[in-house]
Amino acid sequence: MNIIYILPFSYFYNTRLRNGSWVFHALFEWLSAAILVMALGSVPPFQALIQAILVYFAFISLYEIGYLVNDLFAARKEKDGRRRGPQNAPTMWVLTWIAFRIMAFIVLTILLNMQEVWAWWSFFLALFIVFALHNIFVDREFKAATFLWLAWFRFMAPVIFVVEDRYRMGIALAASISYAAFRLFGYLDSKGLLKMPGRQRIRFRLVFFLMPLTGVLALAPYDEARGFVLLCAVYSIIALAAAGSSWLRHGHLD
Repeated sequence: MNIIYILPFSYFYNTRLRNGSWVFHALFEWLSAAILVMALGSVPPFQALIQAILVYFAFISLYEIGYLVNDLFAARKEKDGRRRGPQNAPTMWVLTWIAFRIMAFIVLTILLNMQEVWAWWSFFLALFIVFALHNIFVDREFKAATFLWLAWFRFMAPVIFVVEDRYRMGIALAASISYAAFRLFGYLDSKGLLKMPGRQRIRFRLVFFLMPLTGVLALAPYDEARGFVLLCAVYSIIALAAAGSSWLRHGHLD
């Protein structure tokens, strides 16, 4: 397992995805991002998709460092902290995993020709600050604030550098009120900070992801809001499909 953890994405997969909500990530994160970059990218669709994948791996390489620090160090300071990953791993292995991720990020930065792009470095500097604060904070309420922004960075990373400039702000707005906000519910629940027993219901998810369509109605006349419109539409379709599937299987919405 120590060898496997050298590879970017491996730590995320083994500690979060393998026994977690990979379907949510696949639909609301990866598929949605792929649709956005292919439809609104500044380059042809297939090239945009490849760029987004490379940016995502650059992102996850650094993001997993935050996971490692959180699981192996920060979680020990928290009340009921979830100590994922190899808790007894030697320090040398931990440093090796981190070093390989930094090297992967540098290689991908050069491959994407982003080494002289200020926006690239400011984005990842901001991500570093948020994750550092998330791991430093012990107060659960403070960590809820940083988690919200971590979720936002997570969605935006493979999209922000690939879509046309005029669509970035609309996508950023939609991601904050839909993806990041919904992820925050799960985090608050896991920390015992949320009294919302019905949030797991299909009906709640349907209403939650259909409500942004009111914003779509308001912003649709503006061309620069196309990213907002598309992301909200994708989420609405996914929510409707899930509701339809539940109805066909059970004859009702839970």
